[in-house]
Amino acid sequence: MPKADLHVHQEATRYLDLILAEREGREPYDWAAWRRRLAAEIPPGKERLRRVGSVQPVPLGHDDDDELFVARFAALMRDHAAAGAWYVEIRCGGEVVTRDGFMSMFRQAERQVRTDYPHLRAEALAIVIHAGRDPGRADAFADGCVRAAGEGLAGVDFLYAPYDTEADWAPMYRLAERFAEAGLGITAHAGELSTANIAAAARMPGLTRIGHGIHAAADPELPKLLVDRGVTLECALTCNDYFGVLPELAEHPLLRLVEAGVAITLATDNPVQLSTTIEREYAAAARLGMSVDQLAGFTRNAIRAAFTSDERKSAMLGELSEIGQVGDFPGGSR
Repeated sequence: MPKADLHVHQEATRYLDLILAEREGREPYDWAAWRRRLAAEIPPGKERLRRVGSVQPVPLGHDDDDELFVARFAALMRDHAAAGAWYVEIRCGGEVVTRDGFMSMFRQAERQVRTDYPHLRAEALAIVIHAGRDPGRADAFADGCVRAAGEGLAGVDFLYAPYDTEADWAPMYRLAERFAEAGLGITAHAGELSTANIAAAARMPGLTRIGHGIHAAADPELPKLLVDRGVTLECALTCNDYFGVLPELAEHPLLRLVEAGVAITLATDNPVQLSTTIEREYAAAARLGMSVDQLAGFTRNAIRAAFTSDERKSAMLGELSEIGQVGDFPGGSR
């Protein structure tokens, strides 16, 4: 089944480590051991989630090498394509997207992978973190994102603090207006740990998607709000399970959200760190009771909600229809 992933982080040093380990003839960092240690030391929930990105297996200084820069994006895209993805959006933190030539190198990586996987398309997103803490720096970063939009940057993802209680969204709304005017798609992390910030994120100017958002199922008014505003949720089942934001994966509200009419997509989030693929995410959704039609609907939802050109969307939806994988079905899409 063709798949799509709207929520995957670049995992820069993790992919660099994989590439360098192969070149140097050594074993890459042992993420399985890291997960075991973290599970033994930190109880599930907010504290464990905070450890995402706490380990950098190689120095990011390697990222100054253009060849390695292209290689790590190509590796991420190839992993997704090999797992059946036809479309992937990659979220880039720091100053990555404002680097000179970023989109040119990103497209170079995409072309390399499409040689072997011609169905794959990829787009890049910038991560905007804590917009209210340093307005001057946020504005400068926004300027860079707007410039990058002219070179092909597809969208932005807002991260903020506090994450598990209500945040001040005013600075983010102000930036979102700029991004929307520049034609950038807008998504935001919300609702991963609690119902906090879901409603505020849904009302952000230009926002059409929310990363995670699973706790919307805890308040009957929130799914209604998401449906009314046409917001799609990017659900990462393995991430939710490992970091313990829900008591058990079997209690995941995926089915309830689908039945409430919320448009759902599936995502890997941090695939190297959590040892998952988009294929495994679809398999996990199937174990939660999703039908083949509903799984196919997640792919169609993702393409419709994608931060890519109308031409690319039409081409992908047409290709899906030709192979008979996606049709109209209850609960699968808006």
